Amino acid sequence: MTTSAYQRERRRLAEALKALRVGAGLSGARLAEMLGWQQSKVSKIETRRQLPGEDDISAWVGATGASPEAASNLLAVLRGARIEYASWKDAYRESGADGVQAGILEIEAGSARIAEFQPAFISGLLQTAEYARELQHLPCGPLSYGRDEDEIGRMVAERMQRQQVLYQPDKQVQIIMLEGALRSRVVSAQTLAGQLDRLMSVIGLASLELGIIPFEAAVPIWPTAGFRLYDDLVIEESVEGENQVADSELVARYGKDFELLREAANVGRDAVAVIRRSFDSLGADIG
Repeated sequence: MTTSAYQRERRRLAEALKALRVGAGLSGARLAEMLGWQQSKVSKIETRRQLPGEDDISAWVGATGASPEAASNLLAVLRGARIEYASWKDAYRESGADGVQAGILEIEAGSARIAEFQPAFISGLLQTAEYARELQHLPCGPLSYGRDEDEIGRMVAERMQRQQVLYQPDKQVQIIMLEGALRSRVVSAQTLAGQLDRLMSVIGLASLELGIIPFEAAVPIWPTAGFRLYDDLVIEESVEGENQVADSELVARYGKDFELLREAANVGRDAVAVIRRSFDSLGADIG
């Protein structure tokens, strides 16, 4: 399922629940009172800021007098919204490479907190345009799925647009990377040098917490794949696609793993020192 399709699935669930409430003649405040919830929970569920659990749906259906069949249908939608796999091939075919980036932008715009771990390359929220463009030209990139240069250009533009979130004071952006991600030669040495300079320039932004786990530090989890946390959603990337996880227990586990990574990371001046060390390692390759 692509990012945009995932959003449609959540929208379908939220709209169905709201329709049950309205059809029962209940206000959001009255439904919350009947269920013993805060009114804000009803609002968050109906506006897709919170994914309900199975017990939440069962209680909602009971309070609105809906049928057992309606409950079964809603629970089926919920299961479909919790964990979905999307291959890049399918995602690019449905939305285009630039459309995938636009879908991520939509999620980030609606998220109060964005937390990302990258073990092997620079986070998309921090990439320079040159780094992003060269990265997309690797053999596993969009061109291998039949996309073209114009689409890659639009994809890079969307990725640059996503970075506006770094300058929004109401956002909390936390990015943790392994030192190896700063040194991976997935791009040219000159482009990597510019990218490392970019990292040093954004490290003081008020909305951004950037942490680097140096080579000599103990890594607290198996760093096999990068992942991104958006409030109650996790997206985990692989070479061939991505998993989108909205199950509350799994999201909580990713959250705990991320906190362990934060504790192991260098931040502030210590992070700058690791970045400078990586820059110096380029040596003669940048002339």
